[in-house]
Amino acid sequence: MINLNDISVIYGDHFVLDGITLSIPQGDKVGVVGKNGCGKSTLLNIIAGNIIPDEGNLHLPSETSIGFLHQDIEIDLEPSVIQAAKKSLEELAKIEQELNRLKKQAEKTGQLTEDEGFKMTELEERFRLLGGYSQEAEAEKILKGLGFSRQDMEKKVGELSGGWRMRVELAKILLANPDILLLDEPNNHLDMESIIWLEKWLTNCDATVLTVSHDAEFIENASSSVLEMSNGKAHYFKGSFADYHTNKELRRENELRTYQNQQKELAEKQRTIDRFRAKATKAKMAKSMEKQLNKMELVDVPEEDTATINFRFQPPPRSGDMVIKVNGLSKSYGPQSVLEDVDFEIRRGEKVSLVGKNGEGKSTFVKVLTGDTEKNSGEVVYGHNLSIGYFAQDQDKLLDGNLTLLQFMEQDCPPDLRPKLRGILGSFLFSNDDVEKKIKVLSGGERSRLAMAKMLLKPFNLLILDEPTNHLDIPSKEILKQTIDAFEGTVIIVSHDRHFLRGLSERTCEFTNRNMVNYLGDIDYFLDKKGKSDIRDFEKRTEKKVHEGGNKVKKVKSPEQKKEEFELRKELNKTIRYCERNIDRLENDITRIEQSMSDPSFFERDDAVDVSKKLDSLKSHLEEENEKWEVAVEKLSELEAE
Repeated sequence: MINLNDISVIYGDHFVLDGITLSIPQGDKVGVVGKNGCGKSTLLNIIAGNIIPDEGNLHLPSETSIGFLHQDIEIDLEPSVIQAAKKSLEELAKIEQELNRLKKQAEKTGQLTEDEGFKMTELEERFRLLGGYSQEAEAEKILKGLGFSRQDMEKKVGELSGGWRMRVELAKILLANPDILLLDEPNNHLDMESIIWLEKWLTNCDATVLTVSHDAEFIENASSSVLEMSNGKAHYFKGSFADYHTNKELRRENELRTYQNQQKELAEKQRTIDRFRAKATKAKMAKSMEKQLNKMELVDVPEEDTATINFRFQPPPRSGDMVIKVNGLSKSYGPQSVLEDVDFEIRRGEKVSLVGKNGEGKSTFVKVLTGDTEKNSGEVVYGHNLSIGYFAQDQDKLLDGNLTLLQFMEQDCPPDLRPKLRGILGSFLFSNDDVEKKIKVLSGGERSRLAMAKMLLKPFNLLILDEPTNHLDIPSKEILKQTIDAFEGTVIIVSHDRHFLRGLSERTCEFTNRNMVNYLGDIDYFLDKKGKSDIRDFEKRTEKKVHEGGNKVKKVKSPEQKKEEFELRKELNKTIRYCERNIDRLENDITRIEQSMSDPSFFERDDAVDVSKKLDSLKSHLEEENEKWEVAVEKLSELEAE
């Protein structure tokens, strides 16, 4: 259990964290939400031991292991991807080293003492329980889930881009299987498939997990509790993000009612004290009542940070019916082909989502459309009167850090908008004092908001937005989504955020195998066609809840539905028991073979090759059985939750 007692962190005269007292149960999966700058990362750093609070204390069980994915990790670029991922297995390495020492001693002397024999047996069991005999397979499984191919696993970490290096660090942390797992915005480095894989991994792991994320659907799918940070305070909700989202207003109403009732009670008592004080016979009683009143624990007025961005793009000038048409587009970087013979067309008023794994060419494609990158072959035809507004994936890093916010906005600003610049910046939460700040002191989220503000200075009829939600908090994402939805021009959006894309586009284009596949529907339609329709967002799970006297009215199921659910539960339980028996048998067989292979003389045996092949077959079968078990358990859990 994680226990925080009256934790406060103060920067200058500002309380980042203000008297937080909180207990997080062992094994809880907590989604940490809140606006940028509200103290989420600070809280994780306190739990990790990187920051000592100004007030209060933290208590963790002794010998607790912690894995912390944050934005400032120092990354070793020399090892291969698979080697780097396995570097976290320090305890396993120590156990393996001691086992090898005891084995060599036994070979040399012909025997071990009773204590040494007992120790060796104990170490072998510990090694097995920690996955020592399957660490290679487990490392490959995690790396594969995070999007690495077998070929990628042999590359040096230094050959990878920054986002892929962070995936290696995430794999290293997951493989270590710590008691507490702290993840600070892991989604920033993952594509949609890897995000879905990580959701399942976190749900099934034994660790206590705290994940900072602005992805509403990820929090819903990967969390069993929500920790909301706001105004230096922390509010803990047991339940899904959907429940938190639904009950947040109810909680605020109760807090406000409690505050108002106490204020009413205080006023009444004060009036009584004032009346008694005026009478000599009641003066002593008035003094006693006043002491009691001063000892009362006062309820603070519930504060809520309601500030959010508020903007609209300028009305688009009319373009031709055909906005952009691409024929046979190909692009490569040296020998590496990224796009091959891609065809694409977008017409006036369409909103199209571009999805796919990282590295499949989405950003390259939009850079070709904007003219930022030269194509190798093919044709790009632009429609009549086209004006493009482009938000790059790394837009926040492209800004000149030495300019102030106002100087940046004044660049290329139409004269008639210059008097409105402070107002535009204000709508993106930059106050009067902020506009004179240098861009280099801004956070990633603030830079993204500033870059978006710049797009309001000119009218565009085609918006190309490459990962526009990176660094934006959930309320800001919602405003951006509403703004794009209301925009009457044409939009191309690159994103991995399912909740943001849901209902926003009428066509989804997947980049895969250096080409593009069209799906005539939004992200839900695409996921359904890709066989991922079991991943549901919190809006779908949150039906309107009818309250009668504070109680939820549950939907009554028909006898036929109950019978179907009974049969399904029966079948799922049967599958789970069958898989568990198979998994136990396979794990025992694998352990037995791996132990025999640890004998130095093993590879001198005539059947060494056949035994090695059998081991590979058993591992493959084990992975299949584990996947069957996970699917059955997830479906059963969903039935039980309904």
